[in-house]
Amino acid sequence: MKKNIAKYFLGLFGAVGSALAGLVGYQQFVLKQARKKKDETHYMETWETEAGEAAYRSVGKGKPLLLIHSVMAGASCREWDAVIDGLSENYHVYAIDLPGFGNSFCPAEPWTAYQYAQFLHEFIENVIKRPVCICGANAGADFALVLSMLHPEQVKRMVLVSPEGIGRGFATEEDTKPLSLLLKPVAGTQKFLLGTSKKAIKSMLEDAFFAKETISAELVQRYVDAARYGDHAQTTYAGITTRFYAADTRPAFEKLSVPFLMVWGEENKTNPAENFDAAEKMKDFGAFAIFENTGALPHMENSRAFLENVKEFLK
Repeated sequence: MKKNIAKYFLGLFGAVGSALAGLVGYQQFVLKQARKKKDETHYMETWETEAGEAAYRSVGKGKPLLLIHSVMAGASCREWDAVIDGLSENYHVYAIDLPGFGNSFCPAEPWTAYQYAQFLHEFIENVIKRPVCICGANAGADFALVLSMLHPEQVKRMVLVSPEGIGRGFATEEDTKPLSLLLKPVAGTQKFLLGTSKKAIKSMLEDAFFAKETISAELVQRYVDAARYGDHAQTTYAGITTRFYAADTRPAFEKLSVPFLMVWGEENKTNPAENFDAAEKMKDFGAFAIFENTGALPHMENSRAFLENVKEFLK
């Protein structure tokens, strides 16, 4: 009887071990393939930092305008494709891939809003080399607001696209609780692969867009490829999922003294328009624009109106 039980458990452990080995092999194969899918749609310039190589687009001539994309799985400076040429008619536009996104290096540990703001400060100091106008989207707008507190001398004007920190603030203990699991091999890697699957990315984009019919298969695939690119892409995903990057940017917005334009999508699900109303009550100056039939990404979904408003504000 004891021998039969022993054989049973040996067989069970062997089956579990084989399944686990198969899962690990599958994960490594998928990640290896993903690391080959660098986005080479546009010519990207690079800046060598102490932490790794950062990628950015540089187009146009004139006063510098820095574009900072959103923080979501698969985000990158490609987010600005629909408006970058129009903006470059009057400005020298720099569209940065933040660390952990696009073609830039992936940090080995999740970054805070402060670290992203410091990165932007160093980019302005070392690459642009003069004060800039900034256009930041969602969490990218929060990083810009933190930068405006730390280094106000570097910021001349700001376009803030629905900054998340005004309504949601810092990540809670409940938000960050899954972080250690998400960073682990095997179990964490599997959650990462499931969270960056075509199905999951499509659902994420459907939450971000008002007009779901505009979400093409090509767009979904682009975000999937970008979300999985880089040696520490799983770490970036863990930081996004737990809102590790988040900050309460209300104090920074209240202290903001440079001209600004606040832009919001009326149908923004992830950051409701009631936060736009709250932001408007905080300031007795500045410009505010809310777009109908638009979600969290007005520069992608309502690009013509967005471009018109931004160019009018910046001129």
